Amino acid sequence: MNLSFKDLRFIIEAIEHQIDAYKERLQVIEDIDEDEAADLGNDIKFLELLHTDLMTSLARDTSVKPVIYNANNSPDEQDNLSGNSKDLSFQELVKLTMNLSLIERLFLVEAITASVRQEVSIAQ
Repeated sequence: MNLSFKDLRFIIEAIEHQIDAYKERLQVIEDIDEDEAADLGNDIKFLELLHTDLMTSLARDTSVKPVIYNANNSPDEQDNLSGNSKDLSFQELVKLTMNLSLIERLFLVEAITASVRQEVSIAQ
């Protein structure tokens, strides 16, 4: 099964939520019901291993898709990248994008969407 980046992020967040719910339940019942506590403990360990595997898969899948960053095209002339260009992994691009305000990020999404639409319409 091929899962997209969004699919993996959604599943990872669901697993994190379930781990938290199980841990809360475990705190309530660990001295009351040892059997259920043991089952919850086992489920938590399983989910934590699954979470780790999915995070590793997500990192592997996104880091192999470098983005070429050309400092000459950067809107910020004061960036701290050396040289004229640098290969960025998906995670590095996300970190750089996080420095933008929410409005700037939304504007960037709109600009990218418009450019893709324009390119697709030209190709047709």
